[in-house]
Amino acid sequence: MSFAFTPKEQSRVEVAAFLGIHLDPISYIDLSTIIVLGTMYFFEFIALCYQLRNRDYLPLRVKNVPVMCSLYVGGVSWLLGDIFTGGLVHLGQSPVLRNCKFTAIWLRICIGAYYVTSLFALRCYSLYYVFCKGKAFRGRVMLISLGVAGLSIVAFGGVSMVLPTRMTVWYEEILDMCNYNHTYVLCVLLVIWAIWAYTAVMTWKMRKIPFCFNERVEIFTSFGILLVVSLLNSVCLLVFSVYPAYLGWRTALLYTNHVGASIGYWVVMWEPTYACMFHRDEYLQYWINILKEDQMEREYEYSTNLNPETTMDLIEYPEIPFKERSTLGSTTISDIYTANVQ
Repeated sequence: MSFAFTPKEQSRVEVAAFLGIHLDPISYIDLSTIIVLGTMYFFEFIALCYQLRNRDYLPLRVKNVPVMCSLYVGGVSWLLGDIFTGGLVHLGQSPVLRNCKFTAIWLRICIGAYYVTSLFALRCYSLYYVFCKGKAFRGRVMLISLGVAGLSIVAFGGVSMVLPTRMTVWYEEILDMCNYNHTYVLCVLLVIWAIWAYTAVMTWKMRKIPFCFNERVEIFTSFGILLVVSLLNSVCLLVFSVYPAYLGWRTALLYTNHVGASIGYWVVMWEPTYACMFHRDEYLQYWINILKEDQMEREYEYSTNLNPETTMDLIEYPEIPFKERSTLGSTTISDIYTANVQ
């Protein structure tokens, strides 16, 4: 797969110009984008392996490492879909890449963008369920929530596949890129904005609630990331109908999508992962003491998961000043929990 400006590539640029389309050739800038983002996901894979190996460490366990693993898989799928349908590589050499319905609908939209943004929204809902309803987000509630999101995504992808090609996305041989139906693009963006709107509602409902750890940062980060991703994708897909033809826009879109997804991942996983590596016992003691202080043991389910060796009365130990905790006046988590239960 060439990234040099070959005679064939020059011919493609000239044909696009004849059709009235400005086309920036595929270049080594596109290759550097693929390398940078691929390297980012590679290091995340190493971190994910560490998290999976230590998934029984309680501060990591409550983050639901398997779900975060699926978030990573969705991000990789999204990256591949963006690369194949975003004008960064030549498609004509491979029948798989020319199958734009597969690369766009499944890799980019369904398993990628929809699944990743849906998990951000579900993360917000899980925090709302814990801190507003005072219940643990587990069991049937968690399975139903994930099931509804998953089935909705599969249904959208299935309907998209059975629609005529010209109503969704197709391979444009003369330009060697995927082309989208404008109405279909509107439908895709409508779902993205609906997910953002749901996240906005959850964020608004939890705006005044004090949390145990860094959940407030997670909520507002998810809200901001989804807003930026939704805005830039809307601009690229609606204002520039053939945005893959523009080097600047296709590069900006890829970095926004995937750096945003990576930030969302690490905002959730950074603190417990770092603590597991370098302050394992101290942070665990701090973590449990905070839950005892805020009476959130049942919601975080730590007591039933501790090993016999660690079920000692940790409340007797002084609280480790691992970091400063944010408070809202004199209100505690237990006050909010009690009010919601009543």
